[in-house]
Amino acid sequence: MPSKLNRKEKPRLWKDHLSKDAVSVFSKCIKDAYSKFDQKQYAKAVLSDGFLKLELKERLNKIAESLKGFLPVDYDAAVRILIEVAPHVGTFENWALTIYIEKFGLKDFRVSVNALEELTRYGTSEFAIRPFIIHQTARMLPILIKWTKSDNEHIRRLAAEGSRPRGVWVAHIDAFKKDARPVIKILEKLKADDSLYVRKAVANNLNDISKEHPDLVASTCKKWQKAGDARTDWIIKHGCRTLIKNGHPLAMSLFGFAKKPNVRIKLFSIKPAKVKIGDSGVATLVLKLSTDQKSKQKLSVDYKVYFVSKNGSKNKKLFKWAVKSIDSQNDLTLEKKQLFKDQLTRKHFPGAHKIEVLINGEVVASKSVVLSSP
Repeated sequence: MPSKLNRKEKPRLWKDHLSKDAVSVFSKCIKDAYSKFDQKQYAKAVLSDGFLKLELKERLNKIAESLKGFLPVDYDAAVRILIEVAPHVGTFENWALTIYIEKFGLKDFRVSVNALEELTRYGTSEFAIRPFIIHQTARMLPILIKWTKSDNEHIRRLAAEGSRPRGVWVAHIDAFKKDARPVIKILEKLKADDSLYVRKAVANNLNDISKEHPDLVASTCKKWQKAGDARTDWIIKHGCRTLIKNGHPLAMSLFGFAKKPNVRIKLFSIKPAKVKIGDSGVATLVLKLSTDQKSKQKLSVDYKVYFVSKNGSKNKKLFKWAVKSIDSQNDLTLEKKQLFKDQLTRKHFPGAHKIEVLINGEVVASKSVVLSSP
């Protein structure tokens, strides 16, 4: 088998990893593992119908779906070939291998789940495992618990990342959105994991759960905080980020934030007040602690932008500004640059964009900046 694929240059976009050359090398890897594989016809099937015009997920699906006609009809035999290939191909090609399992293996639970456990070592099975959790939740729960005890950080991460009720680019797991207690039991096993890779997944899962069950996450974190473990404290901090932005009382208390801080706004300005799309504005905030307060107060400062959409409606987005302490002797001055430039995930349109300042979850000031065409 050839060594794992190397990329001489980092592509500008993720989809560029899956180039014509990459498909050719990928098919060669499968040929080395399965002598009956028609390497040339497979590559031709993948690259037909405008492959290079497709976006990332569409390219992945084409690579995975095209395998169906070239691998053994016996699913178990086909999966063994994919597992043999996995250590020798790149991360994105591995993603395609897991998509094959997701698309064609739902009816063969045991073989498929064991394969995803193996494949996640070389990329991630976090997307492909979700249909199995959705369709056979009760059967998957003990497996997810078992994975938390693995000596491989990729498998432990799969337990935490794959069980997220929401997640990114994936179907939601409605059973876990309705009742997140089984997920908390999974995360409990990983709350002090040695791997930052795993801890990030635990924190993201907690943050997901907090959208539907804020009290459950806050009470869980309060219990975990008693352990005094730095790794657990890191998870709590990042897992409660939405609760902190929303000013959840118990979550705020975990980090020493007062529910209603005694501060007043000396200045809140946005300059310039009129900005062309593609340019930026600078917000300045000056805070003063009320004169009757002698001790310091810890502040979580955020800001919310109400972006104007194409049809004139508003889409709000909450951003972190700063976490600072303030005392009666010194004013607190904060500045924040907001870029109004089109991105892959957001397009800007002309109009008045309201910006609100939140301190410890409460709106304390607001102003508008007017965007105009470039």
